[in-house]
Amino acid sequence: MKRLLIVTLIVANSFLWAGESELLVLHTWCELEPMIVTELEDGEYPIPREEAYRRILKEAQAIFSAMIYGFEFTYTPYDKKRNIPEIFELKPAAELIWGDSNVRIVDLEERNKKLFAKIHYGLEDFQRARRQAWSSNSIPMARGRGEANLFKGTDEKRRALHEAVKNAIRNHLRPILFNKPREITGKIIIWEEPTTIIKSGSYLTVVSIKLQVKKIIPYRIF
Repeated sequence: MKRLLIVTLIVANSFLWAGESELLVLHTWCELEPMIVTELEDGEYPIPREEAYRRILKEAQAIFSAMIYGFEFTYTPYDKKRNIPEIFELKPAAELIWGDSNVRIVDLEERNKKLFAKIHYGLEDFQRARRQAWSSNSIPMARGRGEANLFKGTDEKRRALHEAVKNAIRNHLRPILFNKPREITGKIIIWEEPTTIIKSGSYLTVVSIKLQVKKIIPYRIF
């Protein structure tokens, strides 16, 4: 009951809050009656509003972190001839703390067995400066789509975002790398809010990123 009251106050107070000079805006949703319930999803069914609020805020915390601080990535492309599997890892550069007061739910609507939310994040000066540094035209932008299996549970929604980021990096690198490297490392930041829908049994996410390639390690011998 206490957590529900806290979330309710966040929503109510957000309508009175005068936003910062720059906001990050996120539109997201939580399934109240997910098609697949895995062992990782404990508790009542349908998902209670309190738990739906918590999931929405956790997702917002992760995405806003990626839009402010970004990720370090390591990518090994799939190479059939060398029998090398694809490996892609993302490591958060930093993360917002849980309960950050700059995260504000400004609108909620329930429809089609989902809870939809519009969420604002008011940037602090140092966070605004980080975003501004990434805005340079010398830092390329890339776009990607990612899919994950709806029938494996709601955790797959995060995997769809992970795949979208990977594919955005691939889309940027393909035209400029003629030979597959052994490993690529660098940094990315999610530049625009990602969008996720459910389509044909999958979570489908589209994301736009800015990226900086740090190192490209070639294969020395085929």
